[in-house]
Amino acid sequence: MSEEDRFPVFGFARIGLVVLLIVLVVFAIIFALTMVVIVGVGHAVVLVDPIAKSTSAPILGPTYAVKAPWVSAVDIYYATDSYESTVPCFSSDQLEMQIGILIRWSLNPAKITELYNNYPNLNYKGTAIESILEETIRLITKNYTALETIEFRDVVRSEIETTVIEELQIEPSLAGALMRLEFDLKNIGYPAKYTSAIEDKLVAEQQQIQADFEREKILILANATAQEIIIKASGEAQAKVIEANATRQAIELVLESVGQTGNETRIAELYLWVQTLQRIAPEVQILIVGTDGTPVLIPTNPTTP
Repeated sequence: MSEEDRFPVFGFARIGLVVLLIVLVVFAIIFALTMVVIVGVGHAVVLVDPIAKSTSAPILGPTYAVKAPWVSAVDIYYATDSYESTVPCFSSDQLEMQIGILIRWSLNPAKITELYNNYPNLNYKGTAIESILEETIRLITKNYTALETIEFRDVVRSEIETTVIEELQIEPSLAGALMRLEFDLKNIGYPAKYTSAIEDKLVAEQQQIQADFEREKILILANATAQEIIIKASGEAQAKVIEANATRQAIELVLESVGQTGNETRIAELYLWVQTLQRIAPEVQILIVGTDGTPVLIPTNPTTP
């Protein structure tokens, strides 16, 4: 008979001892695991000790930390984070607008502990950032009419961006933890009826501009045509004056050459007659004219030999 059969109590004791050892090993492993905290890239961990009522400085990853089992390890993402929202607001003429915004930032590691103390639930996005964004945007847009937010979009965007960033930086509860702030005004949405009215207005303005351009073009062309006619008429008139002066001088020379014969008027008529023939029949070289039965040879082209 074996010893276990003779003394069954010893068998149960051994089994109990083995179970106790297993439990102790598992407990030791779990206990050890609760003492080690792995911190990932872009994350920080603050250790909160409820007994000592203290919060440690942030431990930045990638690394690991060892803590007491009763100490809580709070993981905080401190790399680039963002908040996107659509803020309903009104213009100065009481038109409702929907302004879409996106803001990015990183947390200053030196301010993480203070930020956690102010926001133990880490809900600073929905509490502080959202509140500041909405209040700031509404205060600014009420200074502009709806049309001005379209005409001066860059001015409105710049004012909102500058003011929002300033307000976030000076907000006491955020403890100056936000850094590398970037603001993007993605869109200013208007009611459908207002958008349609604006489009119709722009089309009408474009048509008016085109009509003004066409009218100006017609006026310019008309003025140019009138000037051309005036210049042409002036030139023709001046040419006639020159021609008349030349004819007068020629007649005076002819009369001077023939002397006082008493036929000065007839000679002048004959000269003008020949001049006219030169214009209407330039190919005629010599004209024979009968004067009292006596033929007279009159050269119509003085250059002909």
